[in-house]
Amino acid sequence: MHKSKFTFIRYSNCWEDTHVLLAALNIQSGETGISVASAGDNTFAMLLKHPKRIYAFDVNETQLFCCELKMQAFRYLEYEEMLTLLGVCTGNRISLYRKISCYLSYQVKKYFDAHTELIESGIIHVGKFERYFRIFRNAMIPLVATKERFRCFVKIKDMERQKQFFRQYINTHRLHLLFRIYFGYRVMGKLGRDSSFYRYVTDKESSGTDIQKRFEYGIFHTLNADNPYINYIVLGRYTKRSLPIYLRKENFETIRENLDKLILVHSDLMSLHVKEIDFANLSDIFEYMSADEFRQNEKVLRDMMRPNGRIAYWNMQNRRYLNEHQFRYDAETSEQLFEVNQSWFYRDFRLYRRKTCNE
Repeated sequence: MHKSKFTFIRYSNCWEDTHVLLAALNIQSGETGISVASAGDNTFAMLLKHPKRIYAFDVNETQLFCCELKMQAFRYLEYEEMLTLLGVCTGNRISLYRKISCYLSYQVKKYFDAHTELIESGIIHVGKFERYFRIFRNAMIPLVATKERFRCFVKIKDMERQKQFFRQYINTHRLHLLFRIYFGYRVMGKLGRDSSFYRYVTDKESSGTDIQKRFEYGIFHTLNADNPYINYIVLGRYTKRSLPIYLRKENFETIRENLDKLILVHSDLMSLHVKEIDFANLSDIFEYMSADEFRQNEKVLRDMMRPNGRIAYWNMQNRRYLNEHQFRYDAETSEQLFEVNQSWFYRDFRLYRRKTCNE
């Protein structure tokens, strides 16, 4: 992909369900893993399991800048200050940034010094994908129902009431049309992701309808009030009840104490050059590869994983499945976890284990 595609923050937050990821990988104390960095949320949450080392890699260097900023906020700010700097709470973010900027690497400091508007806005709100949801929230939602009605919808704490509210007030023909258009590959590719991300997707014409069906399924299987993803999309913020795992107060000190175990690497999977890996969080990186590139990455992954090492990733529109001669697919766990997945963009969730020599 062209270099210009990786010169800005695409994702200020991670949009894959952290609960699903942690349950699937079942990280044990002292293990070593790799993780797609993205905005850092899921990688930080993995530190709660006390791994020996996590290599967080990304081809987009600005995503690593975002991660490093969050890391130093954890290290050198108090909990409420950290929430303020990141954008969860209101306050003087520039003064908080100045408290930690001297601890940033030269390149990262230079970047944020030149883009203080990102700091002032709160780093969790400045990604291209987050701006895409801001347009949805401000311009699209009112075409379906009032903003207040949607705000009530995401605060519901009873599943039966949630289903009833959805049927009565939200689930209209306008909603279906909105999903088909706004979450279709043309609009999402231009405003949210990138049109090149759909290059190897064969059924991209159905992407908006697919996401609408996933959304409806999620409404009937997960509670909105506990869901950080729908809360952010509809409200433009997290509530205390729906904070992502890495931002919860009870996890602050543990993540802070384990930050030295996290290594940020500007790389793709093919160039990572690590061995003896116990677990891998691969986000949806296979989505953007040709079939040949996927097989090349599959070989590299096989060589870096320990026998029985766990690999977790998501398919959004594409279908990428590891070779079951070399990897064992855990269908039961994958399907059970996907049923309670709170992030509804994905086609499926896949958990594999590297086969042993005897299998």
